[in-house]
Amino acid sequence: MKYKGISSRERELLEELKRRNILVFDPLNAANILNEDRENTHRILSRMESKDIIYRIERGKYISSKAMNEEHIYKIASHIVEPSYVSLWSGLHYYGYTTQVPRTIHIMVTEPKKIIQLQGMKIKFVKTGHFFGYISENDLVIAEPEKLFIDCLLYPDHAGGLSHIRGSLNEAEIDGERIVDYALKTNNRSLNSRLGYLLQKTDKNFPMERLKGNISSSPVQLEPSRPGNKKNKGWNVMVC
Repeated sequence: MKYKGISSRERELLEELKRRNILVFDPLNAANILNEDRENTHRILSRMESKDIIYRIERGKYISSKAMNEEHIYKIASHIVEPSYVSLWSGLHYYGYTTQVPRTIHIMVTEPKKIIQLQGMKIKFVKTGHFFGYISENDLVIAEPEKLFIDCLLYPDHAGGLSHIRGSLNEAEIDGERIVDYALKTNNRSLNSRLGYLLQKTDKNFPMERLKGNISSSPVQLEPSRPGNKKNKGWNVMVC
């Protein structure tokens, strides 16, 4: 993508952002690179935006127009907030565990943030207290498959519901030891009961006894939105 009337300073900013591997940047990033004060930095960014050299994602967050046109929306979304990572329904779709295309991009964050619109899609930021188990693949920050399913069970409404999660789990290749490690790390016995029940319904190997030693002591609804009336004694879950 060629820019019209780009100045040497503007080009310097773009090239240094690329060299530093900064995809989404803010005025402070630009000021440090250009060694400019706040006022001059905002003037430069405003001029670059008016010439379509950069695109303003939201107040104080920019991306080069070239990257905006060429990079995958999931990759961009995973860099709007630092730290953050793609998960839930978006993660299921990215890994190919579901053919259903989500209308919303789900990003896990440590602090609340309002929904924003980008490239005609909603980006929803889901606050979690379990911020671990993610990787970077070609600068896309995304949950590992094992952590993805932990997130989905913690926030089923953002993952298509229990039946969708169950179908995706059947399709996934996961490390049984790792998913149990991540489940135990959340310190959520209800989650452990639901996960154990679902894993046992698949052909996947996992350390069953480790998980069974940390399940809920009282009956747990497998799917909170659809109360079950049949108890699975092994995992102490109520199923339909």
